[in-house]
Amino acid sequence: MPRYTIIKLRELHRYLNNKKYSEKTRYLLEYGYNVYSIINRVLQSYGGIVFNLDTGEYIALTNGIGEDIHRELLIELDRETIHGVQIASVTASNPLTALLGASIYFSKGHRFVFEEEAGSKDEYWVTSIQLPLFSSGYDAYIVYNSLYNSIHRAAEKYGGLLIEKTTGLVTIVGGKELGSLVNELSSIGFVGVGVSPIGLNAYRNAFKALQLLIDGVIDGRLHIIQG
Repeated sequence: MPRYTIIKLRELHRYLNNKKYSEKTRYLLEYGYNVYSIINRVLQSYGGIVFNLDTGEYIALTNGIGEDIHRELLIELDRETIHGVQIASVTASNPLTALLGASIYFSKGHRFVFEEEAGSKDEYWVTSIQLPLFSSGYDAYIVYNSLYNSIHRAAEKYGGLLIEKTTGLVTIVGGKELGSLVNELSSIGFVGVGVSPIGLNAYRNAFKALQLLIDGVIDGRLHIIQG
């Protein structure tokens, strides 16, 4: 099964309780970005990639990244964050299962958990979908929200986690179960899929595959790049 690493900021919201809403929002954006940058800097050189879940938690794809690097990350984040972090690195069939497993460790007060690898490293599936273009305005906002919600529900059925959402573009990360979803998604728009045991490669391959479809280099509505 692939490895997922979940990083949770400790007691952040308690620290922000007495701040005004505008101060809190600005601080969360700046603080979240700084934490994201630290995690990314440590993991990317080893083929890992991290995503901000905007909940005080981050999820990273960390196949092949050992316990020593995770402990290095813990030390650096403890030094740079207000109350430190909790880290759980788990092997799971999909990111939703990984988040559930990590939440159990965190609720028991564990500061650091690194599950030993069991078996071979399975591949990550990262899927990027370009949604149809609609005119701007309230009607377009309603249509996009409806599509986002439909994609979110469909992804969850296959253990997928929606990790990026911008106007006209959605990105989902998961395990091989997502293979059953991609044909369904191609009825909505162009779908680029990246498949690799290395998280960073899977992410880059997804966008490369999507761009080939958009540019008309590849015929059809679905393209998969492995490796």
